[in-house]
Amino acid sequence: MGTKLYYAPGACSLASHIALEEVGLPYDTHKLNLAEGDQRKPEYLALNPRGRVPTLVVNGHVLTENVGIMTYLAGGYPRAKLWPEDTWHQAIAVSTMAWISNTVHPAYGHFLRPARYVDGDDHQAAVKAKAKDNFAKCLEEIDGLLKGRKWTIGSHYTIVDAYLLVFYRWGNRNALPVKQLGNYTALMDRVLARPAVKKVMADEGITLD
Repeated sequence: MGTKLYYAPGACSLASHIALEEVGLPYDTHKLNLAEGDQRKPEYLALNPRGRVPTLVVNGHVLTENVGIMTYLAGGYPRAKLWPEDTWHQAIAVSTMAWISNTVHPAYGHFLRPARYVDGDDHQAAVKAKAKDNFAKCLEEIDGLLKGRKWTIGSHYTIVDAYLLVFYRWGNRNALPVKQLGNYTALMDRVLARPAVKKVMADEGITLD
């Protein structure tokens, strides 16, 4: 039955898309247009009732959420070397991805779609302003975590590095001064140079801007 990834161009699913390309599995993709509500259509909700991306289907089995998908791909296909070898760094990888998923991503979500969280134009403007500040602080924290490091976890590229590309790109597209974050920018230069990353971004039709 094969492997199929449901994604939206430039969404957080970019990280899982990169992981899938990096491990070298044959796979198909299904692009969703979030602006047109593809994620709320019955056929997609039958796969992922949460109506979010990404969704990975492997031989008829469904897996959702970036952290789960990336852990499966990176941990399950060690030849790709996307996952730390020792359990300590594996735990750090999971811890970091959990923080990205439950803190960094929601900060951006409140900035991008404040209407999800509060009613009224004035309240939404206040949420948006505060969320932009929170998201910027998250990016600065990432930059600090990378001080003196070539890669985020351990001594080699892991899927955590690709996950961080999502948020660097979002910051850049929203005129946050991410390129002034020297450690983060240097990491992203290395990530963007990877053939799998180049291919996925071309396939999704996206750029850093």
